[in-house]
Amino acid sequence: MHKFRIEVTKFTFVGAANFVLTFVVFTVMLKILGINYLLSLATAWIVGIIFSYVFNFVWVFKPEQKIQFRARFLKFFLALLLSMALNMLVLSYIVERTDYDPLYVQCALIPIIAIFNFSTAKYWSLRPSSDEKCG
Repeated sequence: MHKFRIEVTKFTFVGAANFVLTFVVFTVMLKILGINYLLSLATAWIVGIIFSYVFNFVWVFKPEQKIQFRARFLKFFLALLLSMALNMLVLSYIVERTDYDPLYVQCALIPIIAIFNFSTAKYWSLRPSSDEKCG
């Protein structure tokens, strides 16, 4: 249980840093550059995926000694792509139905997204291989 708490704490720190990074990218694109909210979100997510993968691999879960940019990154990317797609669908649905500001709706969705992302990283994409668990 202690290891799990440490992972959750570290994941939260990486998530907070990722939030700031993606929030800045999203806000600049949306409010300053006037780019469509879905394109702004997609760009912010791509930047966030790369940032999050590196720090979650190296600092949070450490499934291997050497960072893997092939199979593990693909799994991590696919999990976050699913997360992004669901995020975009829900964001679009709420904004189109309520006319709420996309910025505030996205902020409200973050806790749900964070739980989904932690679960997929811990139990699927960044889970140590059976060789690493035994060694």
